[in-house]
Amino acid sequence: MGKLYGVSVGAGDPELMTIKSVRIIAETPVIAVPETSGKSLALSIAEKIIDFSDKNIIYFNFPMCRDKKTLAENYDRISEKICYELAKNDVAMLSIGDISIYSTFSYIAERVIEKGFNVEVCAGVPSFCAVTARVIRPLVLNSESLHIMPYNRENIEKCDFSDGTYVIMKCGKNAPELMEILNKKGLTDKAFAVENCGLTNEHIYINLQDINNFGYFTVFIIKNNYE
Repeated sequence: MGKLYGVSVGAGDPELMTIKSVRIIAETPVIAVPETSGKSLALSIAEKIIDFSDKNIIYFNFPMCRDKKTLAENYDRISEKICYELAKNDVAMLSIGDISIYSTFSYIAERVIEKGFNVEVCAGVPSFCAVTARVIRPLVLNSESLHIMPYNRENIEKCDFSDGTYVIMKCGKNAPELMEILNKKGLTDKAFAVENCGLTNEHIYINLQDINNFGYFTVFIIKNNYE
């Protein structure tokens, strides 16, 4: 009976993959990857340093919706397929960033464990750590707090952004709306963003004024005491 590995592949730069993640992927015969429009970002990152020619690669689609029933049914289907493979081999499921942060793997792992299989998680470099490294700015200092949140208009409008550093993820098509809120709060000069961090199409935005067209993989950092 095989083991399911949840493997983080980092924020985009393949050199940010850990030695452990590279070893696990190299040793595991079956690789499960998320797929969007026929492509897998996680796989494309790992392929730059690992040979997948002898791997059985399984692609999964995750619906971009919030309907709990639809999501649960999809997680059930994926976990059933993975359990079928686990009856014969180890399986490594890849995830960008760190697999514990807003990753669908957690829902799959829960179901796989319920079926009696073992699961191991391999940590990785999260996007917001890679982002602050790219702009050479600290994420937090001294006793500052760190707040990590997915985009939600109501929550963002309520937040006063006064306590430490705020990381806003999963903004996607709502970037213009986020910029509108930051403008109203007078925070555009206290924020920066990195789009596609570590990838060939990376863009760094230190000045967010008059910029609204951000890609899906954009991380926003807001900190009141940034100079």
